[in-house]
Amino acid sequence: MEQFRAIIELEEERLGQITGEMRQTLAGEESDRQKKDREIAELKRQKMDAPGWREKREIDEAIERCRAHYAMRHYQNGQVLSNPYFGVLQLEDDDLGKLSYCLGRQSFFDRNGKAIVIDWREAPISRLYYEYEAGELYEEEIRGRDRTGALRHKLQVDTAGGELRRITENGTPLMRCADGSWTLAGKGGGVLSRKEEKSDHRLPEITALISPDQFRAITRPESNIVLLQGGAGSGKTTVGLHRIAYLAYQDGERFRPGRILVVMFNRSLQNYISRILPELGVESGVQVETYHGWAGKLLRAAGLHFSYTSDSIPEAVVRIKKHPRLLQLVDRYLDGLLKKSCAWLLEQLDKSGDPERNDIRVKLEGLSRFEDLVAILDTDACFFQSASPQARKALRSRLLARFTNHATDLHALLTERALLEKTFGAEKDIENDALDQTIEWQENLRNRNVIDFCDTAILLWLLGQKGVAAARPGLAHVMVDEAQDLSEIELATLLFAADERQSITICGDMAQKIKGDVSFNTREGFAGFVRARQQRSGTTVNSDTLVVGFRATRPIMELAWHVLGAKPSMAVARDGDPVRIVATRSKDETISTAKAILEDYLEKRPQALIAAVTRYKTDADRVFEALKNAGLLHVRRHERDDFSFKPGIVVTNAHQVKGLEFSAVLVINPSSGQYRDDHESRMLLHVVITRAADHLWIVGDQPMAYGLEATKGSDGR
Repeated sequence: MEQFRAIIELEEERLGQITGEMRQTLAGEESDRQKKDREIAELKRQKMDAPGWREKREIDEAIERCRAHYAMRHYQNGQVLSNPYFGVLQLEDDDLGKLSYCLGRQSFFDRNGKAIVIDWREAPISRLYYEYEAGELYEEEIRGRDRTGALRHKLQVDTAGGELRRITENGTPLMRCADGSWTLAGKGGGVLSRKEEKSDHRLPEITALISPDQFRAITRPESNIVLLQGGAGSGKTTVGLHRIAYLAYQDGERFRPGRILVVMFNRSLQNYISRILPELGVESGVQVETYHGWAGKLLRAAGLHFSYTSDSIPEAVVRIKKHPRLLQLVDRYLDGLLKKSCAWLLEQLDKSGDPERNDIRVKLEGLSRFEDLVAILDTDACFFQSASPQARKALRSRLLARFTNHATDLHALLTERALLEKTFGAEKDIENDALDQTIEWQENLRNRNVIDFCDTAILLWLLGQKGVAAARPGLAHVMVDEAQDLSEIELATLLFAADERQSITICGDMAQKIKGDVSFNTREGFAGFVRARQQRSGTTVNSDTLVVGFRATRPIMELAWHVLGAKPSMAVARDGDPVRIVATRSKDETISTAKAILEDYLEKRPQALIAAVTRYKTDADRVFEALKNAGLLHVRRHERDDFSFKPGIVVTNAHQVKGLEFSAVLVINPSSGQYRDDHESRMLLHVVITRAADHLWIVGDQPMAYGLEATKGSDGR
């Protein structure tokens, strides 16, 4: 380690200087803040005793001057000391000579206003850190000036708690030991630390580890749609969240928290996302929702209050309601409603001998969108400013009242046989009796005055195409996670929710599509759909594919790809222990084996978070009770929105782990009966496997699913 002594001493000295300056600055600011608070309090007391309005006005002006002092000072957050900075840049600038910069989660200014730590979102400076390597020449525009030079050194450091814990230079990782000495951390120092070494198992902190590809995706121009694709563990979600932080930093007025929406697949991540965004520098208040939670709020804002059926929706009906042709079905229905409404209005005007009916006819004949008819009825002077407008007003009111009956339109478009046959008749993936089932199902819902959950997106899109304001919230930014499991009509409503500048981030991976009832019209899946819609509107779409996996080890990913029957889609950053597959002879032996593995692992790594995953919810209930009765400690049952990132053992089922990460995963009885040899089942098993960061075990007493039997190891019987 002697060859690294100089760099260790230099970085320890740098950290000591910076944290020392931070403490002095924070202490000075606190003293100044208290002094100004006392001054304001004294001025307020004087105001109460002031004899006249002139004196009171003078005191008010003095109070405002004191308050203005607050605005002129940085008054920084002492939380910065918990992790002062993560990167060090040393430049040799052609004009300015030798320069050093420290990058952190937030900027920090000394008592003279000089930045001693620069926020990673200061793109001109941080680009040098993320997109250049030591020794490279740079040419960038920084603060309005063209700057050239060479990047001499670039270090990644861990300064958590104000202590230098790790240094990585040119791929060489140095780590401080418990006794204060330093050692080489082994290969792969640029990857994420092992999750089992931390007690916080939320999505990993990647700010220090952002790759050039990720940085370019994060800093795309604000008015663009960014498609983020990549395999499991490539950082799509965390990059999307960092993009929100970057946009809010660049234009805080436009990207206010209330104008940002994050749509997550899994309720388990909602609370986490709400907490992590403030940690990234985004003020609290961002809307973090599941799709149905968000859409339901918009429908209620539009005055629609529905009850949902508790009956199970027939699979054939679900496929119709989530089919790519559904958008066309709604468009055709509204086109028909536009023609019928215009014809009826003109007929009534003809019957009444309205003297201005020809002028109105000309206006109506030029309409191509249903919402334009609503706009004319709402605002056109011909319905308000004529010699005898009463009859026209009555017709207008009658039409507008009909157009607000959205439930009638929903049920009509899903029960009109001729329209359904015209839209779906040529589709090969539609079962023969699917239209009959859909009509019967929807008529039953109408008779009971209820809807199903698939109707939510259809209603929202219907309202948007009618021009209902609530369905067009005009958001500054929309982030969609796990887009591959949303239908085209659901994605369309989300694209429609952004304002005209269309700042949208869409994350997904078609290899992780676990909803078989969702299909797309293009081979590219959700990405092709987004491109096709936005090309028609002229919006720029940038597609970024993340090609490095940071979560799982190489053995885990190799098995995941084998199960999927696919070639590797990305590089894997680190090696790890082999996957262990254990074939047992009975259910009791499966439970006892699982208990032994989990106990041993948690004893050695008490900070670990482990998932025991079954295929179905009922299996998870059974396994949880069996493990608890067997005496396993620190085990808890997880469902939907009660997820905790605390260390321990979580028992859950396959669909509930989507989007989550664990130190290790134990898959229980992934049998060929539960994960069939079809693409949908393989993708679900692929998702389960790729939740593991460091270790993976597969234990079962039944014939194992495709891709697992062939890889059975020494534990197989």
